[in-house]
Amino acid sequence: MNILNSPVSEMSNEKPIKSNPDDQTKDINKDQLRSLELTREADDSQEDSNVAKESIDVEKQIVTEDRSIDRGYAWVICFASFLINFASWGQNSGFAIYFSYYLNNDTFKGATKMDYSFIGGIAFGVGLSFSPVINYMMGKVGTRPTIAIGNCLQFTALMLASFSRKKWQLYLTQGLMQSFGLALVSIPGTTILPQYFKKKRVLSGGLATAGSGVGGICFNLGMQHVVETKSVFWALRIQSIIGFILVWIAIILIRTKDKKINIQFTAFDKDIVQTAGFWIFALFVITCMFGYVVVLYTLAEFTTALGYSEYQGSIVSAMVQLGSALGRPCVGLLADKFGGVTVATGAYTIVGILCLAMCIPARTFGTAIAFALFTGALMGSIYGMLAPAVARTFGFKKMNVTFSMIWMIMGVAGLFSPVIGIKLKRGEGGFVDPTQYVDCSIFAGVSFLAAALCLLLLRGYIKARDFLSEQGDSDNMDPIGLTVTPMAVITSCFKASHEKT
Repeated sequence: MNILNSPVSEMSNEKPIKSNPDDQTKDINKDQLRSLELTREADDSQEDSNVAKESIDVEKQIVTEDRSIDRGYAWVICFASFLINFASWGQNSGFAIYFSYYLNNDTFKGATKMDYSFIGGIAFGVGLSFSPVINYMMGKVGTRPTIAIGNCLQFTALMLASFSRKKWQLYLTQGLMQSFGLALVSIPGTTILPQYFKKKRVLSGGLATAGSGVGGICFNLGMQHVVETKSVFWALRIQSIIGFILVWIAIILIRTKDKKINIQFTAFDKDIVQTAGFWIFALFVITCMFGYVVVLYTLAEFTTALGYSEYQGSIVSAMVQLGSALGRPCVGLLADKFGGVTVATGAYTIVGILCLAMCIPARTFGTAIAFALFTGALMGSIYGMLAPAVARTFGFKKMNVTFSMIWMIMGVAGLFSPVIGIKLKRGEGGFVDPTQYVDCSIFAGVSFLAAALCLLLLRGYIKARDFLSEQGDSDNMDPIGLTVTPMAVITSCFKASHEKT
């Protein structure tokens, strides 16, 4: 018998195993710790993976957004904004033809020059005065539905005005209803363009707002021809149809980035109102509108006061729009190079001087045309630089709410501007006297010079704030918490900083 192969022998060669409870606990604890470490490593790995994925997604998003900045579909948006300006502010500038016709032909019995000026003021300003409500409405129903509602109102207003035969009917249609239609179309249209442009923001704004100039040419000359061949009422009908179609084309093309950049759609922001920049901006808008609306609405009648025909008056009024169509893109190019506020300051200084030195002594048709071209090229600079200047002063997120408050102030100023202008005019109209509009010219010139001074102070405010802030991009900064002293504003008016103003 082989003892070595027996089970007893195998057992005898093995050392007995002693069971120790403490050792078992230690082993279990080690296993648990190892398991926890593995779990944590897995979680960390998953977390790193998620962070990396999110980082990639953000990078993709940035790349995607960059592709639509200053190029690609951004220019389609620019064209859509051009159409909106053509069919809104272009139509509004055409009121100069109706104003001159109503005033010289006693179209509505019992209506005075004050009635017609109030109708023009209402058409320009009342709707804009409700811009905070419109901004809130945009946040609730969206930008495109808001423009669509405005388009329907604008069409209905002019169509009903063509059937009006009493003064109060004209107040409600071509005045009040047209005003809300204009505001609902133009306000949302203005806020879209800055979302697609950065380096070429003012240039694109100049091209888009040139639409109002081109529209003004078409509606001034075209509707004057219709007035002479058909009637003033047929002119209103044709104008309403043209505008209605063009705004619908723009609505189809429009795309917004409101949700991506988290734009604020509230009606009012007390923090903005508490900044000095807002009140400088507000004073600029008021003084600019005083000069702008007076010149825009009175040039046709000013020409007839020199002894020329209503058709020649419509040509002079159209020259303002031609100057606007040619001048605004040029102003935009200069503004992209030197800064929107800086260039607009020079533009309004020149316009103020022209009103005082060229318009007052004007006695010939050629002088009236030259004045209209030069002022038209420069006095509408506000529309090209307004959106970039608001974004530069208050940042992207607060752009819409700031716009709504600025538009409200612009609406109030625009409401009373024609009334002030016609009150300064001597006589009721319908007679030749070159000195009828001397007081209007002085008022407009001083207003434009005051607007230029306000812009210079706004430039000083922005530059002083730039020196206080460490941030490089004003679009994404929150400037509300920065306090700028009056002395810093004055001393910074001619300074340069890291970003164009």
